[in-house]
Amino acid sequence: MTPPAPGPILVTGAAGQLGAVGRTVTGLLLDRGLPVRAMVRHQDDRAAALRAAGAEVVVGDLLEPADVYRVVSGCRRVYFGMSVSAGYLEATVTMAAVAREVGVNALTLFAAPRIHGLDG
Repeated sequence: MTPPAPGPILVTGAAGQLGAVGRTVTGLLLDRGLPVRAMVRHQDDRAAALRAAGAEVVVGDLLEPADVYRVVSGCRRVYFGMSVSAGYLEATVTMAAVAREVGVNALTLFAAPRIHGLDG
């Protein structure tokens, strides 16, 4: 029996400008032919570019537990990154709890400092 296809790898901040870590991770994974679910905050030109590159684009807010649960469900791995801000700790705890609950087998955390008020 053939095992089921693995779920996508979720990358948060995939359209981010701040350091472009999420965008870079997304590109590297897609270049390797891996399925990527790219989490963005808004449908815009950056989200369209991710979709055109082959990513499954999902819109959500890392500070909303229901959004986090929706976008993490079905993923096998999560690359979680957001700019360091007041909500970072809460979002990190939510992501870790949801990832554990839905059975994600790897969670990688990375942080980008907030620079000149830019959002990621």
